Amino acid sequence: MDFLLRFVFVDVPEAFLLLTIGLAMFNRSVFEKKKQALLFSILSGGFGEFLGYYEISYQPKVLTMFLSTTLIFYLLYKPGLLKSVFMSTAAMGSLIMAEFILLVIYNSQHLYWMDILSTDALMTFIRILYLSILLIFAVILRVMKFDIRRVFPRNRYNRYLFLLILVGSIEFLLILFMNTSFFLRNNNSVLGQVYTPQFQLIFQLLILALFILIVFLFRIYLTLTIHRVEEETGTPYLNSIHDMLTAIRSFKHDSMNHYTAINGFLKKGLYDLAKEYVEQLLHEIVVTEKTVDSSAHILEGIKNPAVSSLLQSKMALCLAERIHLTMNITTSNQFTHIKTYDLIKVLGNLMDNAIRATSYELEENRYIRLDWGQSERELFLTIENSGPGIPKDKLNEVFSIGYTTKKNGEGGLGLTIVKSVTERYGGNVDVFSENGITRFHVSFNNRQIAKGGI
Repeated sequence: MDFLLRFVFVDVPEAFLLLTIGLAMFNRSVFEKKKQALLFSILSGGFGEFLGYYEISYQPKVLTMFLSTTLIFYLLYKPGLLKSVFMSTAAMGSLIMAEFILLVIYNSQHLYWMDILSTDALMTFIRILYLSILLIFAVILRVMKFDIRRVFPRNRYNRYLFLLILVGSIEFLLILFMNTSFFLRNNNSVLGQVYTPQFQLIFQLLILALFILIVFLFRIYLTLTIHRVEEETGTPYLNSIHDMLTAIRSFKHDSMNHYTAINGFLKKGLYDLAKEYVEQLLHEIVVTEKTVDSSAHILEGIKNPAVSSLLQSKMALCLAERIHLTMNITTSNQFTHIKTYDLIKVLGNLMDNAIRATSYELEENRYIRLDWGQSERELFLTIENSGPGIPKDKLNEVFSIGYTTKKNGEGGLGLTIVKSVTERYGGNVDVFSENGITRFHVSFNNRQIAKGGI
């Protein structure tokens, strides 16, 4: 009878809470798959009771439960081996943490395991407190909507970061495991813990090996990240040349199409259609020329040659992509407190994002508006564009490392660089996206600039 009560009211709820914690690491609800959750709780709780029945020592019991929990995760939820290990690590880490908290509490009250076992009321209280601690862990994770994947860039480098966090979590679990064993040994010797010098040496060597692995993985990840940043921060300069070449190729392609069409009209003797076609082309050229002259006149007011060159290349690309670009520059202070290299990164990344987003629209709806000015309160740069927009639930993530709208998962550092550079000079970056309009607003406080605080 005691076995059945313990299984129903302790083992199964414990397994259910551990499952909740494991799934919560990836922002998954335990109620998504109720049958699997029930089966997991019964299997895991039953296996734990089986180990307890045969009085398996604490360390082998926890290690065995870790392996079995990983296996059950893998078989029932099929998340993949690495995710199964990570979820199992989170679950068992929470279990050991809860036990450690309990040990601290009742050892501080000079209570020993024999005292607890001899009192039914105290034993019941300890079990309720233990499950309550696990429940608190689970609730906190679910309320926060925690998802470990948010810290991973969505590209080919994320496996190193995932492995780095996973190995670090396992090492933390082992250290916590050893500390808990130490408390059990010194205060609850009747449990018959395996605490021989040979056992401790194995664990210390394992922790050392994991630490070396962490250093190795961190070095790889850091090298790849630095290389990636160097590539992406150098992109604006290369893009200026690439944009000009793209524009030239596009104009050449359009010209060939126009010449072919006119030649076809003339061969068939359709002179009126040829004349009408040429008039349309001339009208389009006049409009384009006015746009270029207007933009060129505006660009003359830009003091920084690098910025002027960058905007000229973007203007050419917009013409080639049939994007209506409007530039309104009303201040002579074009972020002169920012180094040219950093300013190019901010302006280049924002313009690239705008052009990429606008290209998804129909030609008649494509537009980009650049406003660079100064109000009584701030010096600002605003870039607005049409396009698919950014979902409201993603607005807070656009500046995070790895956030990208590209299907191949590449990129993801552009807006992070914009925010990092802007904040380094004491500024702010705000984003607005609604009804097919996206706007980025970079601003610097006038007082800070005047005081030289930036």
